[in-house]
Amino acid sequence: MVDSTSCARPATSKAQAEAQVNAPCPQDALTPAATAGLRRGDRVLAVGGKPVATWDEMLTAVQATSGRTVFEVQRGNQQLWLVVDVPKVPRWNGKDVKEVGMVGVSPKQDSLTVQYGPVAAVGATFRFTGSMFAETAQRLVQFPQRIPAVVTAIFGGVRDANTPVSVVGASRIGGEAVERGIWVLFFLLLASLNFFIGVFNLLPLLPLDGGHIAVVWYERVRDWLRARRGKAAGGPVDYTRLSGITMVLVLLGGAVTLLTVTADIVNPIRLSP
Repeated sequence: MVDSTSCARPATSKAQAEAQVNAPCPQDALTPAATAGLRRGDRVLAVGGKPVATWDEMLTAVQATSGRTVFEVQRGNQQLWLVVDVPKVPRWNGKDVKEVGMVGVSPKQDSLTVQYGPVAAVGATFRFTGSMFAETAQRLVQFPQRIPAVVTAIFGGVRDANTPVSVVGASRIGGEAVERGIWVLFFLLLASLNFFIGVFNLLPLLPLDGGHIAVVWYERVRDWLRARRGKAAGGPVDYTRLSGITMVLVLLGGAVTLLTVTADIVNPIRLSP
């Protein structure tokens, strides 16, 4: 569904595309959608005779066409056929610049919030927490395989939005959310970051808290087995024997932190392309 109309203007670099976000159109810019009569609330059903069911399908169809093109539009109870003169403009797509069709429309965004009553909120809270825990566990498993993409981004590659970020990157994204007034995203980011740190800290690795918990449980199980054999409880675990493993993990953690901070400075993840 169309939320607003704008202009079709070229963007030959990432910086130029970012600068155009929410920026007013130049007076001489082409406005194909508005000129053809597309309005806010219109639902595009077909482009050039090709049915489109989603916004992505419509975008793909528009980019592949040019010249006078018939748009089938649902406006309330009316079905209209509007002729849009689609220009070809050079646009940065994240990798290079390509000539694509563009009409100058923006989609209506789904609501970021869902409201619950006092009773329904209890169940929703547990479901959301469970979902967040599952997602966090999945990201931890995928963490090592995403590190090469961070290195690639440091040396000029495209920064994947799914790559790990440091506190620097999270702060940058949070700041952009606040600047745009997207407070829901800001608080969700804050909660997700704290949740991730909490789950990560429970991994059974020293010097994390999970490592100390694992050592305590080892001592309890060992002493229980010794008691079953009629032996006295053993002494505390000698942490100096684990210092080598601890040092390796500290160095790995430091290296990952250095990589993510560097990537967040030279090639940060942003809310908009």
